[in-house]
Amino acid sequence: MVGPSQQVFVVERPLAGVSLTDFLEQSCGGDRLAVRRLVAAGDVCVNGVVCLSSRRLRTGDVVMMPGAKAAVTPRARPTRVADLPEVLFESATLLVVDKPAGLPTVPDRSGEDRGVHGLLERLRPGADLRIVHRLDRDTSGCLLLGKGIEAARHFDERFREGGIAKTYVAVVHGSPAADAFTIDAFLGPDPRRPGKVVASVTAARGFRDARTEVVVRERFERHALLGLHPRTGRGHQLRVHLAHEGLPIVGDRDYGGEPLLLSQLKDDYKLRPGVQEKPLVERTFLHAERIVCDDVDGSRVDVRAPLPRDLAKAIERLGNNERRR
Repeated sequence: MVGPSQQVFVVERPLAGVSLTDFLEQSCGGDRLAVRRLVAAGDVCVNGVVCLSSRRLRTGDVVMMPGAKAAVTPRARPTRVADLPEVLFESATLLVVDKPAGLPTVPDRSGEDRGVHGLLERLRPGADLRIVHRLDRDTSGCLLLGKGIEAARHFDERFREGGIAKTYVAVVHGSPAADAFTIDAFLGPDPRRPGKVVASVTAARGFRDARTEVVVRERFERHALLGLHPRTGRGHQLRVHLAHEGLPIVGDRDYGGEPLLLSQLKDDYKLRPGVQEKPLVERTFLHAERIVCDDVDGSRVDVRAPLPRDLAKAIERLGNNERRR
């Protein structure tokens, strides 16, 4: 008999061969360590027999474990980045911060996530920080903030005039034919997907000209590491330009990118049955590496944001695979 405090699961055919701990972790959304403790404590039964260690399950196996009141701690979900972005450079009139991936620049449409905008007062209380350009939520790196309205106007004008140089790095699917090239394509709203952008080789109503200069930094078997220099500042410019060239950015599902999976890089990779593979990078592989501009007083500002750990590790995996092949 099954008591009211018991949870019962039946192993279906697609999960045949999965380990007991993997099965419980998926079924309950529990923390792996907590699941192992339950098994070791003798609280889990398979087909009515107590299991004190993990084992492979077969189709039709019946797994029983304590119910919702048991100490299976739900896995913590990723939360919005709450810490203040790191300050990379500061002067009397500007601040350059290292925006982490996952944090929007301005409040999202729901208003629940206020992004960098909601952190300005905490960054520099009373400084009247102004956002003068944007980075997409998943894009990390250099974000320039003006101190006060006059400074904001100065940097806004420099951006519109093309007087601020930005460098991005991206890993893309495929490999360009040339080591350096320029993408010229008009960008405009996608009529089928509100909020998204499409490219066109010809001018059209609602489209604006856009230019991106591209340099190949490293080639891999199926991917390439690129340095990107946007000469205009259109929304989603880099992502759409690269997709237009048949080189979508890794992880950019909106514009044809796919997750970077270790199984794609290793011929001998073996995935445990019933376990979904996690991508090496959980977001779009795009980083605002460098920004160069003239400050309000005319002094030259040149700031770099280090490559985040998740992106650096993914590039290392790509490099190791290239040598192995």
